[in-house]
Amino acid sequence: MSLLKPAEHCFKSLFLTCARPFLKMRRQLNSPLDVAGMSRVLFLRPEKIGDMVISLPVFDALKKAHPHVRMSVLASPRSLPLIKNDPRFEKIFVYDKSVFGSLKLLRNLRKENFDCILDMIDNDSATTLICSQYVSRHAPTIGIGKGSHAQFYDFNHSHDDGIGGHIIDNTLKLLLPLGVDIDRASRFAPPYVPDEVNTRIDMVLRSAKAPDRIGIIGVNLSAGQPNRMWPLDKFIQLIDLLNQQHADHAVLLIVAPSDRSRAVHVASALGDRVSSIPDGLNLTEVSAVISGCDLLVSPDTSLIHIARSFDVPVVGLYNRARKNFTRWQPFEQPDGFVVARDKDKLDDIAPEQVAAQVSNVFQRVARAVR
Repeated sequence: MSLLKPAEHCFKSLFLTCARPFLKMRRQLNSPLDVAGMSRVLFLRPEKIGDMVISLPVFDALKKAHPHVRMSVLASPRSLPLIKNDPRFEKIFVYDKSVFGSLKLLRNLRKENFDCILDMIDNDSATTLICSQYVSRHAPTIGIGKGSHAQFYDFNHSHDDGIGGHIIDNTLKLLLPLGVDIDRASRFAPPYVPDEVNTRIDMVLRSAKAPDRIGIIGVNLSAGQPNRMWPLDKFIQLIDLLNQQHADHAVLLIVAPSDRSRAVHVASALGDRVSSIPDGLNLTEVSAVISGCDLLVSPDTSLIHIARSFDVPVVGLYNRARKNFTRWQPFEQPDGFVVARDKDKLDDIAPEQVAAQVSNVFQRVARAVR
């Protein structure tokens, strides 16, 4: 996998260099577009789950400002489970990176005759540039944070114009050319969870909560990358501390299906002092679980952004190599994060540090309620 990614970037860079003379320079517009004459727009977001989560406020803000506009999105296979049944979207397209699949996808997108293309990747991307050029026909294109690719977009907004520093604030800038007042847009837009899923997960949450517990602390044991994994013995020590310091809260383990053995190991060490989510829950069901927690402890993963989208407080564990931490930290939280000294792993984070942040967050939330 480590060799495939550089090879993919190299191929795209070479392809873009060859195609550059044929790319269409854009008008670099300043005045807002006539949204009243638009009926269908396409968002390009073929990235990770977290990228899709932080984009949800954009979709909600556009729909609130212009209810007549129908939205479609280009997603990745990883983020598809989060939105596949989401009524926000008229159509969902998936970019799977295969050559023949990509060519077919571009043809299908071009046939849709979208009225506007919004590229949500906040830097230069060969993938979305090629897609926007081929699909847009005569439709305006809007970019965000583009550098050398800015000349190929009708609108481009940088990250340093004073509107905001967090990735959610920056991504909302995409809507400025569409006349949306982003200052009034809500930054909290959770994933769509059907009522029947909420009902089913409510039973899971009730069973996790003992009669004498008033709430639930979710603890996520999974991370998509090895350098974001925290040792299981430290999770066990942390949960011991949480049971001592927050005895009125049950601890619920959240784990990806592929990491089920991690939950089994922790549960076997802690017995009835911890419970786990059922095996095989999909991302929508896990989102519903998180929405029912009073706080989530997690390594740096998309679950942190999902929790914040529901306005659930978090305590996040980060390695020091995390780029642009200010832009990607837990949204609208002055605390709730622990950063390792090591740039490659989380091992030097102590359970006591995490437990202290849990107490800090709970105290801050309690003060805000009073």
